[in-house]
Amino acid sequence: MRMTQLSPNHQTPNHKQSKPTEDQLQNELYFHLAENMLMKLREEELISHEELNQISKLNRQKFNPLLGPLVCDKP
Repeated sequence: MRMTQLSPNHQTPNHKQSKPTEDQLQNELYFHLAENMLMKLREEELISHEELNQISKLNRQKFNPLLGPLVCDKP
């Protein structure tokens, strides 16, 4: 195996991660509550799969969740 030492110019900067604001946490909560309600509506067949996707997209735009896009498998 061949190993190469990286110069300091190639290392990633050591940035401090900032904590989410109270508003971001609240939006995250609202997003997940809305998504849970959507899933229940879909399970009860009260909305179609297309409607679920459309509403979920609107929820992501409105609440701008931090983790939502990472755990969401919908477009």
